[in-house]
Amino acid sequence: MSSFLRKVYILLLFLTLGANFSYSQDEFQLIELKINDYLKAEIEPDQLNKDVKKYLTDITKDGYWPAIDYSSVAETSWEPLVHLKRVKQFSLAFSLKNEDVNEKSKLEMLTVKALRFWLTKNPKSKNWFQNDIAAPTTIGEILMLLKNASILPATLQDSLLKSMEQGNVVKAIGANKLDIATHIIYRASLTKDKALMDSAVHQAFLPITLENREGLQRDYSYLQHGPQLQIASYGQVFLTGEYKVASWLLGTKYALPAEKLKILDHYLNETFLKTIRGRYIDFNTEGRGVSRNDVLDKIDITSKAGPNALLSLAEKVSPLNTIILAAAQKRIMQQEAPSFMIKPAHIHFWKADYTVHSRPAYSFNVRAVSKRTIRAEMGNKENLLAKFLPDGSTNIQRSGEEYFNIMPVWEWDKIPGVTARDYLSDQKLTIEWGERGVGAFIGGVSDGVYGASAYQLNYNEVTAKKAWFFFDNEVVCLGAAINSFAKEAITTTVNQAWKKGLVKAFANNKLISVDKTLNSKDLKWIWHDSVGYYFPKGGKLKLSNQVQTGSWSSINLNRSKEQVEGKVFKLWFEHGIDPADDSYAYVVRPGVSEKDMLGEAYASTEILSNNGAIQAVKNDALNMVQVVFYEPGILKGSNFSIKVDRACIVLINNVSGKTPTVHLADPTQTLNQVKFSFNSQWVKENEERLISFPNGTDKGKSVSFQFE
Repeated sequence: MSSFLRKVYILLLFLTLGANFSYSQDEFQLIELKINDYLKAEIEPDQLNKDVKKYLTDITKDGYWPAIDYSSVAETSWEPLVHLKRVKQFSLAFSLKNEDVNEKSKLEMLTVKALRFWLTKNPKSKNWFQNDIAAPTTIGEILMLLKNASILPATLQDSLLKSMEQGNVVKAIGANKLDIATHIIYRASLTKDKALMDSAVHQAFLPITLENREGLQRDYSYLQHGPQLQIASYGQVFLTGEYKVASWLLGTKYALPAEKLKILDHYLNETFLKTIRGRYIDFNTEGRGVSRNDVLDKIDITSKAGPNALLSLAEKVSPLNTIILAAAQKRIMQQEAPSFMIKPAHIHFWKADYTVHSRPAYSFNVRAVSKRTIRAEMGNKENLLAKFLPDGSTNIQRSGEEYFNIMPVWEWDKIPGVTARDYLSDQKLTIEWGERGVGAFIGGVSDGVYGASAYQLNYNEVTAKKAWFFFDNEVVCLGAAINSFAKEAITTTVNQAWKKGLVKAFANNKLISVDKTLNSKDLKWIWHDSVGYYFPKGGKLKLSNQVQTGSWSSINLNRSKEQVEGKVFKLWFEHGIDPADDSYAYVVRPGVSEKDMLGEAYASTEILSNNGAIQAVKNDALNMVQVVFYEPGILKGSNFSIKVDRACIVLINNVSGKTPTVHLADPTQTLNQVKFSFNSQWVKENEERLISFPNGTDKGKSVSFQFE
């Protein structure tokens, strides 16, 4: 190479490096600007000034607050974290540009002393989350806010950055991985470390995939702490965190890839939002958080909670979803009815043992548990009484507030939908962080609008076959093969919700109003809060409309011991002691009037079978049959027959027509195929069809075919 060419080459190299460096610097500046805008977005100047003045009055000259117990190692409500949150308030105050020079000087001095005190004291919690996520995240936010204030000595900032190096982001999973990656993004931005930023962003967006061991699943459910349903709890943290980080990186080379945004939007729109009715979410989705007061209220995801709320961030990142998000926001903020822009949908989450059935008039969701998933967890002294929560619990919502904050007064062995022993007092969980289920035959079939789900119960010395058949106006709930040798009587709870308005019943051939209790073997139907409950096969039923009392501390030791009370509508079947092959049947019709009840509005639904081998229902209005085969067998209707050589769940649309559509699912998630045959007045099959089930992570998913 000539001397001239060598000089040109070197010059071009320097220009390229300089351009890359400049571009990199511009990227960091843009990210830093967006993070600071995010952190300052929810400042309320008057309240912030008031808080800062109080904290400045209470803090000592050595930089600590005497009222805070810095020796605390508590797992939740960890007091030392309050110290950092107050320092964060100090940091936010610098953006207000107050003119009081003396106060500003005092604020600067005490902010520095408070941060030095934190490093010297170095408090630790027994809960890794506080040490690896909460504390370093808050320190990162403080440093981001103080960067332009230029008040921190370089050595102090370096020490604080070093203290943030907590948590193993590579080993962490789901929402926890994202949380750790977030405070690494703070560090990378503060130090302008490109390699660190590359790694942090990669880890932050890594959970947005459908092939996770924990976190987002192939069926778009969300599991955390093992295969445990956490759609609202960790699932909401995941959603908010991903949209938050994505909003910081818009317009940079780190922006969320389109294929990952599509996955994130689908989880928000088609899973998370579908579990919310009006303002309130399904209690089944909250994990151990169900034992926290106000947790079912989702006003905090709307713009009413500020510009950093989930729906605001999602619209910023994905403006194409504006219509869907705006409708959800109006429902949650109660600007529109819970039915507003709700379309009929039925989803069975085969990875989570969870079913969502949504209609404009109501939501009816079911949570079960199998040997593939984990039962309800108790941990950090929370969710102490949820022993039976996953045993077929049903969330029946019209307004949405039916179960809001009812948990302290619930009778926890009578959770809606559950078949269990009737104890004298609520039973505490004894295994922390959940235990594996034991059943194999748990699952559901779905065509996207209708479906059936089944739960083969085998827990706490009680066994039963439980199934739910979902249509437009009603849900048919069947139980069979109920057996137990336990010393307690066995019950199946139809519902246990807040009492609202009158309760009417048709018992002993007459219409009556029920003020307190009802005990009847001849009960035709019950009507309460615009929901009808029909009992086509009768049964020994009990109804209570009385005041129930409890406290949040009875289910969560971190909460108040103050007694709460309220009138509760509680309706259940009594199967007695030592039931042998007992059964139940009831039809739930939400959105029905008392007048409709008198007209037997459920008459188009026929129970074809309810025993330990087959549970089946036909809906004449929809021309549909749904069947749970617990073993190989034949179901014969008045003008059709269905035969299978393996246990499975079947749904047939247009069952009496010329072109029926068949949907099948394998609840055991072990089968490769099933031999299936169907005969009717139009369809004559001489040979069985061999139907293949999905493999891999799609095991349990429904398959379908249509007769020509």
